Amino acid sequence: MKAAVVTTNVLDMYAKPDRFSERVNQCLFGEAVSTGTRRKGFVRIVKSHDSYPGWVDECFLLPLGVARANDYLSAQRFVVRSQQAPLLGALDSQLTQSPHFLYYGTRLGARSADKVHYRIELPGLPAMFVKKAHLAPINSNTRVTGSRVVREAKRFLGVPYLWGGLTPAGFDCSGMVQSILTRFGMDMPRDTRDQIKIGQNVPRERTKTGDLVFFDRHIGFAIGPTALIHASVGGGGVRINSLVPGQPDYREDLDRSYRTTRRVL
Repeated sequence: MKAAVVTTNVLDMYAKPDRFSERVNQCLFGEAVSTGTRRKGFVRIVKSHDSYPGWVDECFLLPLGVARANDYLSAQRFVVRSQQAPLLGALDSQLTQSPHFLYYGTRLGARSADKVHYRIELPGLPAMFVKKAHLAPINSNTRVTGSRVVREAKRFLGVPYLWGGLTPAGFDCSGMVQSILTRFGMDMPRDTRDQIKIGQNVPRERTKTGDLVFFDRHIGFAIGPTALIHASVGGGGVRINSLVPGQPDYREDLDRSYRTTRRVL
């Protein structure tokens, strides 16, 4: 297989080489992927960060040698912490070509350009800059608390539900979990069926804020043992629901279909 990086801010991944097939996931700007079979303007890829496969429009991939792609991956030391971060051409001027802005959770290789800006280091593309206020360093040694994770998730209350979505333009349940934990430098699988294997099993009554709570084909962040924040297709997007009968926003369907709690922090 060959290597490439994504050159647009968000790139849909499809189940088949067809824009009308199911969206299964998304890639973000600068994400390194392995490329395989090409068909009808699409290429089958495997994402480097979580090994997720799918088909994408090959127009938005920049081919790289494997060694160069690995070097780029090792340079990704920052993550976008704003919901959107304007991408600049010359300093303080809007980039004239796409993608214009980057989404929350985008990982970047960058170096300081001045007191205000980082220069984005993406092989083969023109110089691009982003303000330092929009980025946070990725540091896997920093201790992340459950309360901090839930506070972060609450920033996205009201974001619409989008099947396969991985950005504040639209999340699905596992995509929201993966995106928020990525913000804190934690690698997570993409789908619920794989996320449920991560971490330590915890009895339901001992669930703490920030734990992952699982239901039938669904996931969210626990808010104590009796509530959760999640991207809900039935609720129309990111919202908080109770698991206690009689409480406002009680979700009986989730209460009845609870499967397990996993502690990853």
